[in-house]
Amino acid sequence: MDARKHLKIYWYYFKQYWKSRLVYKKDFLLGFTSQMINLAVSIAFIGLLFTQVDAIQGWTFNEMLFLAGLSGFIMNLHHIFMFNIYRLGDNYVVSGDFDRFLVRPLNPLFQVYADDVGDNNLSKFLANIFLIAYASSQIGLELLTLSNLTYGVFAVLSGVLVFASMYLWFATTAFWTGRSRAAIWLIFRLSDFRKYPYSIYSFGIQIILITIVPIAFASFFPATYFLGKEGWAFWQYLTIFVGPLFFLVAYGFWKIGLKNYSSTGS
Repeated sequence: MDARKHLKIYWYYFKQYWKSRLVYKKDFLLGFTSQMINLAVSIAFIGLLFTQVDAIQGWTFNEMLFLAGLSGFIMNLHHIFMFNIYRLGDNYVVSGDFDRFLVRPLNPLFQVYADDVGDNNLSKFLANIFLIAYASSQIGLELLTLSNLTYGVFAVLSGVLVFASMYLWFATTAFWTGRSRAAIWLIFRLSDFRKYPYSIYSFGIQIILITIVPIAFASFFPATYFLGKEGWAFWQYLTIFVGPLFFLVAYGFWKIGLKNYSSTGS
């Protein structure tokens, strides 16, 4: 796949989306504001927990804010650019609209991603940047060191691919069932687990968070690296490789699903 060609085409898609989206400025601002409120409620709940305890398994309030901010940053970066796969079954497979992706000389999965931008997640993305900066200042973290920046780039990219692999795997079932949202609901139900230390969960939940829904690699493990938490070194560095590996597996499943696609449109 010609990366430069696809990036150029994606940029065209991206510009066209925003031109049409900003025609309805009030709707955009309403969605932006509602997402900010949603994030504020989540942070308030974490704050409420710490009115009852000083720490949760050694994690202070500001460390929990950092964990929530970092995991939210990664998740919403995915949601802005790659969330459209969530609509695969309902918006494309059932209607037969997916056919138009197959007659173009472009990767069909790329076209699904490029066909929409999750702009409602932009406010959360920006707010999580602020949350990371605030928590870091309170803890005294120096994030802008060479080692942190190098690890951070790879960990964030891998984390985005972790989320992408989960959504892609469950969405691909739509090629057989005609629906993708119900299958992906599992990710929604478990995504809040990213805000809390992995070590507080039962063994069964921990297994799920590194296998079926491996969000620990996009939240807890990279956070422990920046916070200097001991005992997680293996998982911290494994994080860099997990995202690409999981995505390749999910993409293999996607190609199997694609072979089983038959148009239901008119």
